[in-house]
Amino acid sequence: MTIEKINRINTVMIGFLTIAYLHVLWLLFTLFGLVIFGAGPATYAMMKYYDRWLRLKEHPPITKSFFHFFKERYRQSLLVSWLYGGVMLILITNIFSPLRWYFQVANVLVLIVSQFMFTHVYTVMAATKFATIKEILRGSALLGLGYLHYSIISWTVLIGCYILASLYLPASLFFFGIGFAGFVLAIPGKLILQEMTPKKEPEPILKEASI
Repeated sequence: MTIEKINRINTVMIGFLTIAYLHVLWLLFTLFGLVIFGAGPATYAMMKYYDRWLRLKEHPPITKSFFHFFKERYRQSLLVSWLYGGVMLILITNIFSPLRWYFQVANVLVLIVSQFMFTHVYTVMAATKFATIKEILRGSALLGLGYLHYSIISWTVLIGCYILASLYLPASLFFFGIGFAGFVLAIPGKLILQEMTPKKEPEPILKEASI
């Protein structure tokens, strides 16, 4: 086995451990915030770390960084989580209410669109300097609906992996759960942001004019 293969295996193993540890931190901080006050900021902290790791190729200390990110945009991440939860609660309640079938179908469609709109909301918060909730939601909708193929693929992969894991390897959900979901959603977020970021053209080398 060559040094290159050993390094690749080591990188993969570190990646798995990072995902698992972020999952544990998400659970701890969410429970610390009694779920309703912790889930949003914990999700932001996780996606912020994924942005630093996957897009910027940085490897900051996990625990210290997670704690810092949890506090970084606490109020905004909390309000976003409440808004998302409220929208999902209303739509799901309408779907299972005794309404006419076409109202239920309409709510299902709105639920799917809303899910795509909120898919990258914490990635947008982590990777941009948008100051208001309106700007953050608009940016998230642009990423989720403007690059719809990425959203469809990422959610298909995520749901498919969760179904397979629950059937054949349920212990993996305990160890990776939310951390894996964040990782899967962070990858298209990284790709979209890289596509949207203009690449700097190399400056031309000027030759000295001959006298």
